[in-house]
Amino acid sequence: MSANMDTVKSRTITYEELKSGIVHLGLKQSDAEVKQLMEAADMDGTKTINYIEIITATMHRHKFKRDEHMFKAFQYFD
Repeated sequence: MSANMDTVKSRTITYEELKSGIVHLGLKQSDAEVKQLMEAADMDGTKTINYIEIITATMHRHKFKRDEHMFKAFQYFD
């Protein structure tokens, strides 16, 4: 996903690339929501998102999904 958004091959994603990538994925996000995503992921304050920041931002999502699956399994067996 991030490689597709990095249109200038700078190995980072700018706000405009993020916004364009979100539209390309068919998602509807307001400018404020895209800005909020950018600010949340841009941990070093460079106004871009690098590879490490992408991994860090997505790890939480994967952990949440794993925890959600574990909770559903616990409920099933309980």
